[in-house]
Amino acid sequence: MIDAWELGLRLRERREQLGLTVSAAAKAIGTAQPNLSAIENGKRKITQRNLAGLVELFEMSEPEAAEFDRLRIGAEHRDWYHQYAGLFNDDFLRHLGLEHGASAIHAFESCFIPGILQTRDYAHALFRSGSPYVRLTEVEPRLEARMVRAARLDGAEPLSLFALLSEAALRQRIGGPEVMRAQLDHLAAAIGTRDNVDVRVLPFEAGAYPALGGAFYVMSFASPTLPAVVYQETLTYNTFIDQRHHVREYTVALAETTEQALDSADSLALIRSLSEGMK
Repeated sequence: MIDAWELGLRLRERREQLGLTVSAAAKAIGTAQPNLSAIENGKRKITQRNLAGLVELFEMSEPEAAEFDRLRIGAEHRDWYHQYAGLFNDDFLRHLGLEHGASAIHAFESCFIPGILQTRDYAHALFRSGSPYVRLTEVEPRLEARMVRAARLDGAEPLSLFALLSEAALRQRIGGPEVMRAQLDHLAAAIGTRDNVDVRVLPFEAGAYPALGGAFYVMSFASPTLPAVVYQETLTYNTFIDQRHHVREYTVALAETTEQALDSADSLALIRSLSEGMK
């Protein structure tokens, strides 16, 4: 997904630099305008023939053409989340793809532990009691997908995760005290054993704060071509925001809210204290 997105953005940028419309470029290579638009938006893969046509039309150098073909080949690769295409809607699959390809995520959660940091039992409790649109037959595959996501925090190029959590997310007894205690211990272990995971807690005493409201995730990427994206999820729909000025507003709100949160050490101490007191 990331390679298809980057390839589409770079093709659109090159086309606009040459002053060509989508229709003109599509006609020149013998394809339909909607097809090229979908390719530029990263929603459709480009064929080798069509890419070769654009390379010639855009008068690309050999190194440029090789780089674009590398992205085309990368876009053909099916990552782990594609096996769940029949389970999740397109927006959530896009979220999984962006999360998988992101280099860093800055998250704010007011009610729940972020999915990538959830235990199996905690996630199971959410699916069974908090998601009315999840059928019983979907629970196990959804749990599998959620557990696979955690692997992104490890490996050769681990995801950098900063999570700002409301104290309410730590106190809400999802699944009961035993499940919640295990979740808090899991969260503490993730913080204590990974340099790439930083969790801050916004205590009740903080009062009102700029990020007050629904949860959101700001995802950024290693490639300078790819802009940061905000992802929001509610009970009935998912939203992506990629307009730079709106993403900036979320980034600023998160930064200003972080100033009202506990520091890393005090956040970890609170998480451990809440776990010990969970009865």
